[in-house]
Amino acid sequence: MSTNGISYGLRTGVQHDENAPTNLKEHHQPTKAVPAKQRKVLGVIPDSSLNTRQADPKTLRSVKSQPEEEDEEDYDVSQFVNEPMSPIMNDRIVQEITRAYIKHSKDYLDPTDEDTFDVSMVAEYGNQIFNYLHELEYKYAPNPRYVEEVQNELTWEHRATLMNWLVQLHARFNLLPETLFLAVNIIDRFLSVKTISLSRFQLCGAVALFIAAKYEEINVPTIKQMIYMVGDQFTIPEFLRAEKFMVEVLKFEFGWPGPMSFLRRGSKADDYDNEVRTLAKYFIEVTIMDPRFVASAPSWLAAGAQFLARRMLGRGHWTDLHVFYSGYTAEQLEPLAEAVEECCLRAAAHHQAVYEKYSERRFKRSARYVRDYLEALYQEE
Repeated sequence: MSTNGISYGLRTGVQHDENAPTNLKEHHQPTKAVPAKQRKVLGVIPDSSLNTRQADPKTLRSVKSQPEEEDEEDYDVSQFVNEPMSPIMNDRIVQEITRAYIKHSKDYLDPTDEDTFDVSMVAEYGNQIFNYLHELEYKYAPNPRYVEEVQNELTWEHRATLMNWLVQLHARFNLLPETLFLAVNIIDRFLSVKTISLSRFQLCGAVALFIAAKYEEINVPTIKQMIYMVGDQFTIPEFLRAEKFMVEVLKFEFGWPGPMSFLRRGSKADDYDNEVRTLAKYFIEVTIMDPRFVASAPSWLAAGAQFLARRMLGRGHWTDLHVFYSGYTAEQLEPLAEAVEECCLRAAAHHQAVYEKYSERRFKRSARYVRDYLEALYQEE
């Protein structure tokens, strides 16, 4: 069953998502992948960023200093209320979802839909596939309060710093968006059941990205590349032991669906509008930095990101068709959109790496568009 108790109707399947290589207003050539030998070492996360809850100095690994040109800063999430967020549900919402389902569901494949004739889309199984994905998103959800309940040395500020570094590492290897989101889920699920020391926190992040790349990618970074990118802090045997331990703790279960599949499904209501989807990706990545969204359903995050992207781009109201494909009403998405907008108002402090990434032309300078939109909006108010 789906999370809202309503079946979602026939889907057109999951297609590979490619970033449109243009600005919101102009075209350009896609950025070429950087060869591995030319990658710049990200280095370790400095103690000044991580060590806000003092651990015994004898237990901390001595680390190399960050290169001078790499100016790290603390990522302050303390000003946000760390109360886990989830979609509301009431009788009115159930009725609205039911009405959208009755209006748009069909008991046959739509002959006017081009995806119907694409065998790779398995359109006849779309409804069952997404009902199952809704089960998995809750089955593999981490503990939203694991920092307070499980960890002794880690804080949410530590996690924000690690996520910022992970976004940079993910970009350096030119990995798929699905890899980043799965890596974040692996980190949070692992930390929900195992207590680790601060000195091993970065190793946890690197190993999680390595495992996620094995699950999602065709070409996976090598162990030597991963160790090099963390400043040669760890040996190959240490890295492999950490990987084995993490896989065993999580019982080899890495089927968490992630928000990208749900975003692609919801995008069908927008006729796969590239501008909406690119802006929505930015909002989804913003959520990985915030502790309020650690255990939030990826389908809800994807729908909320699309909802906010449509609003900022002036694409009109959230229609019954959007409710049908996403499974969420505007009433459920409004609190999420407000929270993400709040994060974007403090982009430099909240998600600097994500902001810089989505300020590039290959992502249509989405982050700058959001910044300018919010500045103009609040000036008017």
